[in-house]
Amino acid sequence: MFPPDSNFNVYPQNPPQLREVLEDIFLKLTKIGLLLESILNECLGLPPNFLKVYNCDRSWDFMAALRYFPATESESNGITEHEDANCITFVFQDEVGGLEVRKNKEWIPVIPIQGTIVVSLGDVIQIQNSLLNE
Repeated sequence: MFPPDSNFNVYPQNPPQLREVLEDIFLKLTKIGLLLESILNECLGLPPNFLKVYNCDRSWDFMAALRYFPATESESNGITEHEDANCITFVFQDEVGGLEVRKNKEWIPVIPIQGTIVVSLGDVIQIQNSLLNE
């Protein structure tokens, strides 16, 4: 899902409130993301509003629901290892899990905890942090 005012969004007719609920979630997550962005900006010692200006084009924000079949002994399903190029990603895991984070060039499983949201900082934040610590 793209920003609610985007022409790219297509919704099914049923359930009838799906569009309204998804757009509400999208807007709330965007608001939380902007707050986190502001906090990170200050904590990283970046110039005032640096991340806000860097990310001013909100048309690239999107929300996706990905559901994979459970892995078996002979095959694993899901997305290949990658790093998020953006600033902030919110991940809602189920009890099956599968999410991993990379730390010190090693992939580490993120154990699902019911009722929590994983907040992942993407390459933009990592690069800015590295540049500050050079």
